[in-house]
Amino acid sequence: MKHFGVYRKLILTAGTVVSAISVGAVLLMESVSAPVLFIACAFAALCGSLFLLDSLHNRYHDDLLEQITLLVETLVEQQERIIFPENEDTLTARLQHQLLRLRNILTAQNQMLAQEEEQIKTLISDISHQIKTPVAAANTFAQLLDDKESSDGECGEYLAALQTSLEKLTFLTNSLIKMSRLECGIISLKPEKSSLNGVVLQAVKTVYAKAKEKNITITFDCVQDFDAVLDFNWTAEAVANVLDNAVKYSPDGGDIGLTITEYPSWLRLDIADNGIGIPEEEQAKIFGRFYRGKQSAGVDGVGIGLYLTRDIINKQHGYIKVASDKGGSTFSIFFKKPTS
Repeated sequence: MKHFGVYRKLILTAGTVVSAISVGAVLLMESVSAPVLFIACAFAALCGSLFLLDSLHNRYHDDLLEQITLLVETLVEQQERIIFPENEDTLTARLQHQLLRLRNILTAQNQMLAQEEEQIKTLISDISHQIKTPVAAANTFAQLLDDKESSDGECGEYLAALQTSLEKLTFLTNSLIKMSRLECGIISLKPEKSSLNGVVLQAVKTVYAKAKEKNITITFDCVQDFDAVLDFNWTAEAVANVLDNAVKYSPDGGDIGLTITEYPSWLRLDIADNGIGIPEEEQAKIFGRFYRGKQSAGVDGVGIGLYLTRDIINKQHGYIKVASDKGGSTFSIFFKKPTS
């Protein structure tokens, strides 16, 4: 079909020449029978019809291209306009359908890019705000230490405060790095069949020292060993984040209990404490990035732990929820059971 236009012109030209010759020969003949005259006229009419059809085809072709151009222009301008009837099974209707699908895909991608750009701006703003406080504190106490008139007791206090600020800054930096690497997909979780009991024990070891300082008892009574689909190290960190919060917000001498409940397709890990509890209006917000509730004033933290926990659990096709009252809080983490 590459040279269709050339072939068409050759056929039309040849038909015209033959038709003209035939009609001319008939007119020059002295005696022409009716059948011969009829055939010559029919041939001439056929050639004329071919020219007419060719003209109509060109007109239809031009109109079709104009409609397709109009369709593309509406898509470029992000307008919703139907050019060809959708209820007809034609090539133009199929082409229109595919172009509309392409437009929707590109629109969705543009929206995702805009959301990601907004998230990056928010993240940068949050990082700047969170880092500013410990850096300013560290700088202040470093200047106070440089004061030669400070006593040994004051220098000791300044050093302790400086150490605290540096620890907060280190913790914040490490948390932000982990969060950013998870969000950007630099770190990919590899869920596989692993011991949920082992994950819990690993998380308990992480917070054991802090719990001992407050004389908090952590209980995990589970005779049966349960396997779940999870990334062992990242899940242990997620559970440790919840345990760390439970230790922070539980009173001295408090109790934290961990239990595993089995369902047909899921395993539920409950982490229950007898701390200050979470107000109902805040329970939907605590998993947000950098969110800290009203009762967290005076408690160390930057509001990243639960955000990281939910992100890690969600990336493994699990989920987390919380139930809380004045008697304490219970965080329930659900894990997928292995299929075999």
